[in-house]
Amino acid sequence: MKNRKIVPHPYLKERLLTEGMEALKGKRYKEAYTCFVQLEQLQLHDDDIQMALVVCLFEMGQVEEAKERCEQLLARGIGDWTIYISMLVHLQQYDEVVAVIHKLQQKGIDCTPFLPLLQFSEKMIHSHDDRQTKQYESIFQGNEWMKQLRILQQLDLRLVSHLVPIFVRYLRDETKHPIVKTTMLHMLKKEQVTESVTVKKFGQTMTVVPAQLDERKQKQWTEQVLDIVEQTWAKQNPTMYEWCEQIWLRYMFVMYPFLPTGSAQQWANALHAYVEQCETGQTICTNSLVAKLYETEKLWLSVESI
Repeated sequence: MKNRKIVPHPYLKERLLTEGMEALKGKRYKEAYTCFVQLEQLQLHDDDIQMALVVCLFEMGQVEEAKERCEQLLARGIGDWTIYISMLVHLQQYDEVVAVIHKLQQKGIDCTPFLPLLQFSEKMIHSHDDRQTKQYESIFQGNEWMKQLRILQQLDLRLVSHLVPIFVRYLRDETKHPIVKTTMLHMLKKEQVTESVTVKKFGQTMTVVPAQLDERKQKQWTEQVLDIVEQTWAKQNPTMYEWCEQIWLRYMFVMYPFLPTGSAQQWANALHAYVEQCETGQTICTNSLVAKLYETEKLWLSVESI
């Protein structure tokens, strides 16, 4: 038996539409939703019905689904920005509220009705940022560096500008963790912070402007040492080379923004000596460079345990 197309009753759309709209006006949102969904399933719906479905979902508390449907309508050039922005406020997505309204303003759309929501959202963002900044200030004043590192790894970059004073104090404190300091500096550089900061690590002091940090010298040093290691050991012992490479990359990260002292050959020799000692299980600081590698590796292993 062939499948036959089901033709809905000619008055079904009118009946469902009338019942749905009456239910919507009477704020009987579940009843209205049932009518509009039937129209959608029978492919008898139009843009107005789609928008009515959005309103029903929103009023029924299914805000995420309502938001998704509204976004689809707006992407097609229809829908209601007022409803959409109201949903964003309801979901406390204040960043998105600000971004949407600014986007509409850039398109030349009159956003006067949305200005109260814009001001409210900006106020909520600032309030949230202030609370977080105070919370972070307390954390970075302490010595729970594992917690500090987790915060930096998950931090919203928008907050970096608020945290600059906290970062500045942390970077100049010799007792604070070097890897946390490196992470902070990379964030400040990424955000193009132009304020001078003093960095203290391993008894060394340097004043830098994060936005102007030139990492070419870091890269040159890294490559010079690895070139020597590769020429000497890569072919005869690839595992040794890979081990040396990882240790050296970690050392350069921990020391950032400071550059190594000594020659590239001396550091290549120190890497080889350190790895050989690790293989035998006997770590002996035969010279100051091996001692530095040992110190930074201990720091790195503690980080990897997070």
